Amino acid sequence: MTAQFAVPATTFVLRGVVQRRVDLAYEGFSVPQVSVEPPPRPPATPANGASAPQPESAGLYLFLHHVVPNPAWRNMYEPHVDSAGKRVGPSPLAVDLHYLLAATGAGLEREVLLGLGIAALNRHGIVPRPLIRSILGAIVVPDPPNRPLDRLTAEPLDDPARQPEQITVSQAPVDVDLSTKIWSALQSPMRPCAHFLVTTVFLDTGDSYPAAKDVGKARVGVRPEATRTATPPPDDTVTITGGA
Repeated sequence: MTAQFAVPATTFVLRGVVQRRVDLAYEGFSVPQVSVEPPPRPPATPANGASAPQPESAGLYLFLHHVVPNPAWRNMYEPHVDSAGKRVGPSPLAVDLHYLLAATGAGLEREVLLGLGIAALNRHGIVPRPLIRSILGAIVVPDPPNRPLDRLTAEPLDDPARQPEQITVSQAPVDVDLSTKIWSALQSPMRPCAHFLVTTVFLDTGDSYPAAKDVGKARVGVRPEATRTATPPPDDTVTITGGA
């Protein structure tokens, strides 16, 4: 994937995975939608208290709140240097995505939705490439496109040449302290939630790594052990020349 589409394509696929599970569970009922926005703030309560606040509508929120470099891929090919020690290229740009999955709704319906979302993401711990193609291929693209994101379907998130590792999803053990800080930053009351780590997403920025040059000449040097009385021979270098 190119840098501008890899992250939103991953989020779109994960939202599609969760939405399909919710659609199946709510068949015959009004289906809640899965949003990629941050959880909403509650509606304001009238100052005079004349009317009671309306109950929250049911919904799931899959919100990307943090992106970090993947340490394994960052260090795997670092540094790219040639035989002279000159740097010739950067490390692969691969990142891990941290998501907050939160549920809203009246009463225990929040817990119902949260359970569906957790089950859907854990069921697809390794997102298969055919499923990625199916979800991205279902996007309806206007003609002509209205915004750059409308070209998302043309990006090969499922191509092993551009996405060497399959995308994996795992639930992250986030304690109450960190979760509270996230909710405080969102300026929203805490709701039932779960945290997920999605790895590894490659951001192809067009960098290429030049191939190493073939060996044209090999030199072998032979020297005696360095002592105070030892005198080196007049010519102590044997040169072997030949093709690559």
